[in-house]
Amino acid sequence: MSLLFRGIVWFGLYTVLVVLPLAVALVVHPLSGQRPVAVDLAAAAGFIAFALIVLEFALVSRLRAASDPFGTDALMYFHRLMGLAAVAFLVAHPVLFAGHGLSAASFNPMAGGWNRSSGALAFWLVLLLVASSVWRKRLRLGYDRWRRVHAAAALIIVAAAIAHMLQAGTYTQVPLLAGLLLLYGVLFLALMFRYRVVRPLQLWSRPWRVVENRDEGADTRTLVLHGAERARFEFEPGQFAWLITGGTPFSAQQHPLSIGSSAEKAGEGTIEFSIKALGDWSGTVPSLLGPGARLWIDGPYGAFSPDREPAQGFVLIAGGIGITPMRSMLLTMRDREDVRPVLLFFAAANWQRVMFRSELAALEREINLKTVYVFAAAPDDWEGERGFITRDVLARHLPRQYKRYQYFVCGPPPMMDSLETTLTEMGVPAARVQSERFDMV
Repeated sequence: MSLLFRGIVWFGLYTVLVVLPLAVALVVHPLSGQRPVAVDLAAAAGFIAFALIVLEFALVSRLRAASDPFGTDALMYFHRLMGLAAVAFLVAHPVLFAGHGLSAASFNPMAGGWNRSSGALAFWLVLLLVASSVWRKRLRLGYDRWRRVHAAAALIIVAAAIAHMLQAGTYTQVPLLAGLLLLYGVLFLALMFRYRVVRPLQLWSRPWRVVENRDEGADTRTLVLHGAERARFEFEPGQFAWLITGGTPFSAQQHPLSIGSSAEKAGEGTIEFSIKALGDWSGTVPSLLGPGARLWIDGPYGAFSPDREPAQGFVLIAGGIGITPMRSMLLTMRDREDVRPVLLFFAAANWQRVMFRSELAALEREINLKTVYVFAAAPDDWEGERGFITRDVLARHLPRQYKRYQYFVCGPPPMMDSLETTLTEMGVPAARVQSERFDMV
């Protein structure tokens, strides 16, 4: 089954599941005109909000069959958009009820009957969860702690929403619809159980151990891991995996990291991850992982790979630690003896912030690679490109047939946003430009 067809199937299934509760409600209780239109619209908004909230977890529960056609970062972005959509429908639900028996006291989780209390609890928890996600960094919430709170809040929200809807009256008095809502709750619990219990148990018997912790400079360390025979797995160049530290695969310390080693050598049981000190975990834990430390790897994931589409050549554009997936691509091309041309743009502050400098120089002698360094704070004697990777910089180095190349962009979000726009303005088909984002929450 092709990735395109799989993507269509999964998106179609998602759409059906979003509208199914509302569709069933209309079948079991057709609109009769006996109630105000606003009341029926409020109920409709509630059904859509509930389905979106339940399916939010499905988007981020690491179902590879669902993520492979789109890429995990694309699903994360869609997860965020659907979260905002769920909030819009959720807010519309009580707003449309205004003037039809809804009072300000209905928003108090500690007042009223169980029906109103559960609805108010779900309402405020959803708003709190979304706000803490959108403004997590401004609120200085640690990523690991935020993940735990996020999961606990989601569980309470779904339970409270089901309790509210089952007691709400007209529609859910029909056993078919009540059973469907409970089935959505079971689906949510099954996904969470798989994610929180089944998957960690599967990983437990497949640990990896650190064999080298290498300082690459520029606040970056490379962990070289070796796994037992049953721990080895195949991956495509450019993909990523979740690195789990903290003692067991149940640990909350789970972080998405690009795989930096050659995909052609995956069968040898050694894999590399390069980690830049950018946050609370990356700034402290990696430097403490000495030889012998036990870790787990959940993956591979992602669609950011040159193996997905045919290409005449490649343009790789990296900023900072975004060089890691590009390194995997280049090492894989070397090991495959791939002769296709590659043009690498590497943006950094200066030479001191460049990782894998000697390795890239060696690769230029081994494969058909040209590297263009662009320094934002270049020394006075620097004769190369300065500033940022702009349209003018690209135009000076891209080959004549650049529109036929495949483009891979990974780096700070502002850089990726700018280059995606610039490349399409230069006539590069949008389908030939791929970017990898991890900063989605």
